[in-house]
Amino acid sequence: MLTKVQLIVSEGAAAGKRFVFDEHDTLILGRETDCHIQMPEGDPAVSRHHFILEVDPPDMMLRDLGSMNGTWVNDEKQGGREKGETPEQGARRKHPEVELRHGDKIKVGNTVLTVAVDRPPPPKGSPKPRAQTCLRCGKDVAVEVAGRQEGAYVCKDCRKTAEHDPAALLANLIARAVKGGAAGPSITGYDFVRRLGTGGFGAVYEARDKRSKQPVAIKIMLSRVAVEKRGREIFEREVSLMRDMRHPHIVGFLDHGCEGTAFYFIMELCDGNLADLIKRSGGRIPLKEAVPIMRDSLKGLEYAHSRGFIHRDLKPHNILLARASGRTIAKVADFGLAKSFIKAGLSGMTVTGSFAGTVEFMPREQISNFKYLKPVSDVWSIGATFYMMLCGQLPREFPAGHDRVRAVLQNPTIPLSKQQPGLPKALTAAIDRALSDRIDERYPSAVEFSRAIEAAL
Repeated sequence: MLTKVQLIVSEGAAAGKRFVFDEHDTLILGRETDCHIQMPEGDPAVSRHHFILEVDPPDMMLRDLGSMNGTWVNDEKQGGREKGETPEQGARRKHPEVELRHGDKIKVGNTVLTVAVDRPPPPKGSPKPRAQTCLRCGKDVAVEVAGRQEGAYVCKDCRKTAEHDPAALLANLIARAVKGGAAGPSITGYDFVRRLGTGGFGAVYEARDKRSKQPVAIKIMLSRVAVEKRGREIFEREVSLMRDMRHPHIVGFLDHGCEGTAFYFIMELCDGNLADLIKRSGGRIPLKEAVPIMRDSLKGLEYAHSRGFIHRDLKPHNILLARASGRTIAKVADFGLAKSFIKAGLSGMTVTGSFAGTVEFMPREQISNFKYLKPVSDVWSIGATFYMMLCGQLPREFPAGHDRVRAVLQNPTIPLSKQQPGLPKALTAAIDRALSDRIDERYPSAVEFSRAIEAAL
C-alpha cells in the first residue's frame, strides 16, 4: 500500500469533494475554469487563481498566489494583498510557502479544506524503524524527513554544501558505502576533468573514460527527499526505458548508478548548449544559424514522441550542440530524467518551494494538469525555446519579484512578430501557434510542428 494525501472539502459550496494524491501532483483553487476546485464566479472572497497546493506524498506545500483576502491555514493568514493594494501590486510579491501536515485546515471564504495523510501500517513482524540520520554528517533528521518513515537522506545543510560540488558528495557516499562493506556503485573508471554547469538538482561534469580515453559527461542529481526503496525501484524502472533511445539528435545515454541520495548518469559529451550560444550571440541567434537547430531539435523530439516519451523540461539548457559531419548539430538532452525523478517522488517541490523548476518554459497545463502531460506540452516548451533563440525574450512577461507561477497561469503569450518583426511571417505564425495557451489550437506533437516550420522556411 502507498502513502496517500487526501484533501477533503469539509465546508462550503463544494463540501464533500475529495482529492486523493498518491504521487506528485498539484491542485489550484480559484474562480478560473482551469482550477481543480472552481469557486463561484461572483464570490468576492476568492481570486481567479487563489492558491496552489503541491503534493509529493507525504509532503505538501501551499502558496497563496497574491489573492485579495489571503489563504488561512489553521486560522493564520498566509499571503494576500495589503490594504489598498491593487491586484497588480499584490502580484509583484511572491508569497511564502507553507508546509502542511495531517489535520491542517485551509480556509478560503466560506470554504474549508482538511488535510489527511493515510499511511499504510507496517507489515506484521517488521522491525521497529531506526532513527533517521544524515548519511553525510550523521545528525538526526527526523524533523526534516517530514513523515517519510525510512530511506536514505542527506540533511539540508549538507545538501546546500553539496550543491556547489555534487561529485564530492557522491564520492563521499560511495566511500562510506565501501567502508561499511556495502556493494555500492563505482565510477572509478572515470576521471573527472571539470564541472560544466549546475542545475536544479545537481551538476554536470566532463570526465574521461580511463579504458577508452573517450570524453563523457557525468550528470549527478541529488534527491531532495528521503530515498525510499519503492522510489528507487520506480526510478530504476523509468530510467531503464531511456537506454533504448538511440537517435542522432538525442544525447546518447551510456550508463547510470546511485548511492544514498545521489544519482549519476554517464552520457555523450557535447560541445555546449543553446543557452550559452544565445548568450554569446548577444541575446539572439540569426535565422540562418537558428534554422538547423530548430530542425535537429524537432527531429529528436519527433523520435521520442513516436516512442511514447514526454520530456517535461525542454529549455535552451537542454538543447546541446556538437560537431558532426563538418557542421554543428543539435541534440535534445535529459530526456526522461526530470520525469523519472518526479515519478519516483525524488524531486521535492518543482512548482512551489525554493528549488522550483524552470517555470518560464512550462506550458500552463504543466501547472494546472501536472501529472497528465502529452506531446502537445513539449510542443509549447520547444516553441518557447525557439522563441528565446530568435528574439532573446521569453514568450510571457515575468516582471522582477512577481510570482512566476501566477505569471504562467495568467499572463498571455506575446506574439513573436511583436518582439522580432523582421522574421518571416509564416515562421512567427507557426511558433505563435505552438505557444497557444489553448491546447486544442496548438500543434499536437513535434511532427506537426516540424511540418509547419518546414513549410514556413
